[in-house]
Amino acid sequence: MYEFWIDGVLIGHSKLERGDAPMGVAFGQFLPTDGFENLRSRAEVLDSDSRRWEGLSVKTPSGHELECFAGAVIIEYGPLDDVFAIEATCLGIGYPLYEELFPHHVKTYKEQWGN
Repeated sequence: MYEFWIDGVLIGHSKLERGDAPMGVAFGQFLPTDGFENLRSRAEVLDSDSRRWEGLSVKTPSGHELECFAGAVIIEYGPLDDVFAIEATCLGIGYPLYEELFPHHVKTYKEQWGN
C-alpha cells in the first residue's frame, strides 16, 4: 500500500489501483488513518458534497518517497455526515518509474489502445 502523509503525519493508505498511464496518473480508494480526522478543518471545500486536501507526500510500499510532479491530492465525496467515497490521486509520476511501479496500468492501456 502507498502511504499518504501531511506535515509528518500518516493520514492514510491506497493501493492506487487505477491509472492513466500516458499521463503518469495513479489513483484509488483512500483508506484513512486516525490522523486523517484531525485534518478535516484544512480541507478545501469544492462544493457542498466534496472536499480536497493538497500538499501531501506519498511513500511507495518500499518506503521511498514518490515524486508526483503535479502533486498528490485526496478528494472526499458526499456530505460530511454521509461520506460515500474518498479517493487518492498522484499526478505526474515520471517514466520509467511509473512503469516500474504500475506495470498493470501500462499493460491495461496498451491492451486497450495499442502501443
